[in-house]
Amino acid sequence: MKPFDFCPPCFLGRAFILVVVAVLFAATSWAEWRFLPALELEESYDSNIDLSSDNETSDFITRLSPELRLEDVSATRTFAASYTMSLNNFRRHSENNYIGHTGELSWDQQLSRNLSWHIMDTYYRSEEPLEEDPEYTGVRRTRNEYSRNTVDTGFTYQFGAEDSVTVSYLDNRLQNTDPDIEDDVEYGPSLELEYWLTHSQGLILGYSWSRIDYKDDDPSDETTEFNLGYQWRRSPHTTLHMDYGLVLFSSKAPDEEEGDDYNVQSIAAGFDHDFGPSYSLSAFLGYFFHNPKESGSDMGSTYGLDLVRSFSRGSVTLSGEGGYRLDYSGADAEGFTEYRGVSLSSTYSMSPRTELYTSTSYMYEKAEEEERTRDETWDVSVGMSYQILPWLSGALELTQRERSSSEDDDEYRDSLILLRLRGTYEWR
Repeated sequence: MKPFDFCPPCFLGRAFILVVVAVLFAATSWAEWRFLPALELEESYDSNIDLSSDNETSDFITRLSPELRLEDVSATRTFAASYTMSLNNFRRHSENNYIGHTGELSWDQQLSRNLSWHIMDTYYRSEEPLEEDPEYTGVRRTRNEYSRNTVDTGFTYQFGAEDSVTVSYLDNRLQNTDPDIEDDVEYGPSLELEYWLTHSQGLILGYSWSRIDYKDDDPSDETTEFNLGYQWRRSPHTTLHMDYGLVLFSSKAPDEEEGDDYNVQSIAAGFDHDFGPSYSLSAFLGYFFHNPKESGSDMGSTYGLDLVRSFSRGSVTLSGEGGYRLDYSGADAEGFTEYRGVSLSSTYSMSPRTELYTSTSYMYEKAEEEERTRDETWDVSVGMSYQILPWLSGALELTQRERSSSEDDDEYRDSLILLRLRGTYEWR
């Protein structure tokens, strides 16, 4: 039975979580709660509202977004919940008007001295061609309503000063009205163990299993992942690490004997170094080995870099990453995808009220599902924010993004100019 059908054990599991949440909520004190209502008004110009490759349509868009946020931090609890409704009005093409919704919940609760529980939930409903979650990079070719809800909940047991084990469960659901994109649900448990043999040497063990079921009769996708990491604290400021990963993927319909099966092994070495209050550096380098069942093996490099430079009036961050990812959920999911990218971002405070910020990024992706595809995406943004009053702020942003692809329909070029006013109020 697929999770789209009624499942009594699933229903009981959700009911149990709701009961636990209600009990914990009822037992809390309201003394430290902060209620933060906000209202945001955006006026923007978008040169390609559909991110089309050959039929660019521009428009002026007014977005009004009331927001409600609740926060609480105590010795045993960290809680934050927010809900935003966005009213999107298109000046020239009113048929694209829609109401978007975004909700977030983050709750960490200390149940005992060594045991804690967490839940994180993110929900959004939109009609934009690009999803809000940057993990999903595909482009929807039509403006249709879709929603995604992701829940991650679990328990952490601390059995040493730095030793812990975390057991969690993920549920990710996509629903949309686009006839070319299937609804799906991804779910599965995971486990992570961190154990330090000595003060300077530690191990990290990870395991996860996930399954994606589709609304129609497409084969289900199953992924099992194992990770093993070794850490060595060479000094108080430097940590070296080696990591090994194994991914087993299988996709097969119930009435088929053969399916799309492969495994990926990866090995990498890296380090984290803190140069002091101004500089920090993290980097790793390695290889992955892709072994499909029905074709020859392939290999590629994995790497990561994060360099942060902080100073009195701002910071600069340089990041790079390359390797592979498994993308089977959402718009234009391409399965096993090799990628590499780099980004540079900075912030600078011109005055106590004025801040400048910039970002630029480049991403190269290569996938081979039914046929090989290549995509290159550029994104450049510059903006300025200004604190008009203690409760009112404004921002002006300019963004240019461009994507070239071996598939003509996946290419686009887009320019975005945005003016934002945001008012907040804090009530205790």
